[in-house]
Amino acid sequence: MTNENVASSDAASEAAGMLGVIDAQRRSTQSRLVRGYTWLLIVWAAAWAIGFGALWFAQDIGGVPVLPPVAAWIIFGASLATAIAWSITAGVRSAGSGIRGGSQLQGAMYGWSWTISMVAAWLLIVGLQRAGLSQDLASLLYPGLFVMLVGVLYLAGGALWRSPVQYVLGVALIVIATAATFVGAPFHYLVYAVAAPLAMLVVAVLMFRGVLAHEPRPRTAAAEG
Repeated sequence: MTNENVASSDAASEAAGMLGVIDAQRRSTQSRLVRGYTWLLIVWAAAWAIGFGALWFAQDIGGVPVLPPVAAWIIFGASLATAIAWSITAGVRSAGSGIRGGSQLQGAMYGWSWTISMVAAWLLIVGLQRAGLSQDLASLLYPGLFVMLVGVLYLAGGALWRSPVQYVLGVALIVIATAATFVGAPFHYLVYAVAAPLAMLVVAVLMFRGVLAHEPRPRTAAAEG
């Protein structure tokens, strides 16, 4: 074997080794993202089940409510605050995981769209209440609008990063918000306490088992080509 053949063989082996390392890193990053997103869905499923469940038990359904309304709203707020804190902590830990430049800006803008949308929705309902919206309709509109917005934002995230798991969850939440509104108060709280967490858990299981892909990557010129 000539020196040129030996050099060519060494170069090929080195290239194969580098490709193996890159592939292992990619699979490790993807596995970490899947685990993180799975736990995020589980935490939010628990928060919605506990929070909306408390609001349901505060309703006077065939007798005395199980929970006082004030206690129910405290539990609801504490549940969501815990899930938000978990989300922020998880987001900080995973910040910069293979995301740089334009993709990082893309993610930041998408994250801020959640805050802008939620604050705007709250102000919209407050404005409607000042204009004469009844408390009965407000109790339907508040959760319905917020859950609908969450679903739409998941749709946008799924389309932005080509993430089927986000897109499927967005569709499920939009369907649940629509169905709960048609069910009407106070049973809509029960729908949100059961159907929404169940949808999150199903999506989490399907994603963890690899049935639904989770690929938070923006489109690239190569992919579009």
